[in-house]
Amino acid sequence: MRTQTHRPGDDHGYQHITTFDIETIVDVEPDDGSFPPWPRHRPVAAAFLKADWRPSGYAFDLTTLICHPGQEDGFYESVDALLPKGRTGISYNARGFDSPVLQLGAMAAHRFDLEGLNNQTHAHRFGSDHCDLADQFSGYGATRRVPLSELCDTLGIPVKTSTDGSEVGALWRAGNIDAIASYVREDVIATYILWLYWTAARANDESRIVVPLAQLAVWIESRPEFEHLRIFATCKPALWARGRIHFHRVRQALLSAERRAQQARDERAFSA
Repeated sequence: MRTQTHRPGDDHGYQHITTFDIETIVDVEPDDGSFPPWPRHRPVAAAFLKADWRPSGYAFDLTTLICHPGQEDGFYESVDALLPKGRTGISYNARGFDSPVLQLGAMAAHRFDLEGLNNQTHAHRFGSDHCDLADQFSGYGATRRVPLSELCDTLGIPVKTSTDGSEVGALWRAGNIDAIASYVREDVIATYILWLYWTAARANDESRIVVPLAQLAVWIESRPEFEHLRIFATCKPALWARGRIHFHRVRQALLSAERRAQQARDERAFSA
């Protein structure tokens, strides 16, 4: 008897997620300017944006890691801690680049105990542990993949405003670590906003982008150290979300009131 198999559903949790991105260098740049094969890359920076839903609203945390020579062990341990099992990982093309680069680097550092990183690297393509937006927007290869910037430009999301990946090697060799850190933070914020667009469209639910994006904008503006990220708080999508959040707050309050009223009616009916 033939057993019918089903691929896992690719619905992703949205209340506890971590969006991540890395920047890499290669020791020898190709003379023809081509992009080197991924095993030649080694990470020098990574950014992780955590977004957690709580009754009071979304809580955010942005962590940036720098991998200096000789500090690889600590770098990969920190990466692992920021990608714990039970959270949904969000990326743009991590399946094809970021995750294998990170895992190969961890192997080279003789770290084989990194459960969180391993879980993200080997997450099922159609599963719920990891959402690779490059896969989602291309329909799992049904259409040609495009760079992150192409999608962000269409949606009005700021991206690569200060530099781009081709300049990271030169910045690293010049010791301009701050520029690399700023760049990877910008990319991870842009990826997160792109995720909000995707999950809202997938769920047919505008609140999935309006509420977190409006709250992200306020959070960024409240942090003086994120001055370079304020463009995300005032970009067109953020301004639209901030203009719509009052509607969703009122709507949620009405729904909560109706649930409480229905519960009271049910309790009275049960008592009778």
